[in-house]
Amino acid sequence: MSSTLARAPGLAAGFVRATIDCPHPFALPSRLGADAPFVPQAGWSDSHDGGVRWLALGELDAIEAPAGAGPDAALEAIERARERLKLLASLAPDPSLVRYVGGIAFDPRDRAREDWPEGIAARFVLPRILVREAGGRADVLVMGTPPAEAKVLLARLEKAAGESCPAPAPIAMRRIADPESRDRWTSAVRAVLSAIDTGEVRKVVLSRDIVLEADEPIDAWELLRLVDRRDPHGLRFCLRFSGEAAFVGATPERLVSQRAATIACDCLAGTSVRGVTPQEEARNAAALLASEKDGREHRIVLEEILEAIAPHVESLESPATPRILALAEVQHLWSPIRARLRDGTGIGAVVASLHPTAAVGGSPRGRAMDLIRDLEGRPRGWYAGLVGWIGTDASDFAVAIRSGIVRGRRMTAFGGAGIVRGSDPAAEWDETARKAASFIHLFAERA
Repeated sequence: MSSTLARAPGLAAGFVRATIDCPHPFALPSRLGADAPFVPQAGWSDSHDGGVRWLALGELDAIEAPAGAGPDAALEAIERARERLKLLASLAPDPSLVRYVGGIAFDPRDRAREDWPEGIAARFVLPRILVREAGGRADVLVMGTPPAEAKVLLARLEKAAGESCPAPAPIAMRRIADPESRDRWTSAVRAVLSAIDTGEVRKVVLSRDIVLEADEPIDAWELLRLVDRRDPHGLRFCLRFSGEAAFVGATPERLVSQRAATIACDCLAGTSVRGVTPQEEARNAAALLASEKDGREHRIVLEEILEAIAPHVESLESPATPRILALAEVQHLWSPIRARLRDGTGIGAVVASLHPTAAVGGSPRGRAMDLIRDLEGRPRGWYAGLVGWIGTDASDFAVAIRSGIVRGRRMTAFGGAGIVRGSDPAAEWDETARKAASFIHLFAERA
């Protein structure tokens, strides 16, 4: 576990705060360039946050664990960030503007993906500049920077925010075919079904890569602007740790959010197409609610979430039956969970108990993750890992599904499906395609 806080120049200089007109915060990183004060970069907006959009620029501190370090080292980053914030936030003019942002890989034991992020199992960054925008006005906090330098950064930010900003256009992309992927998928599903028959596992979530290519280099921030405009649900995010690649997504699934002693989790498992007409959508929703296979998949995930958080909470609320969560092209069985933390329980302990849930890993967790590592043929990296932020007495972590890696002209998107008894390889292949398409349609048009 490494950190840069002790070496951060100008930390004692404190904070400079300003309010600026900023109608398009996600357009700023492309205008500001890849200068050190503005990289790394992170942006996110959340439908649970009342339309607020956040942008984090630069690095005052970073807490990270290398690939293969294991879950303990990766999850320790959460509590270390919380400890450091106690001092920093007490000095800030607005403590809610002081937060670390980043995430954790799906399997911190696994080797790194080569495309992104190279060699990192967990990384949380305390930005030098944090922007909070709502209604075209933004609060900006520059941290740990001498006042004269902070004013220069603010001037650059305000100039970039004032430039005209046309609406982003869909990106023309073509699919890069992999002739062998269908056979690999069928073989992997059959291997999981055999493991289910022998009692090794109840469920395993398998995933596959879907590679797209554009004619020109893809601007990850333009892609996020498209996603943010087109998807009203869940968390939209972009993490760019260097100038070479970015991780972008629109996930509907919250792992856990915390406000003081209150936490909220989502159980999201069981999927069908949404439907073209309201009548078709209603029929598909009714069929999903009545599906024995999807209901069993949902119950496996719900039971494991409730069991995982039970030691950490003193009260808990969960619906008796799942609801329908309708997204752009698919709909899911959804059970929202609310609970109150026991005194002295940190959010890191809750995350450690939950991640990864059976919605993206399987049950039982350890054996399912072993099968995923053996059968998928490549590390997932941060796909189905965690993305989010850590504040002094609040935090939010989402499951990084409906996501992809942008690198040069290529976009690698991901699709997954939960394999349980009764699963059919062809039907599950189609489900991965629908889930990936529900993300891809937000930003791409077929070339």
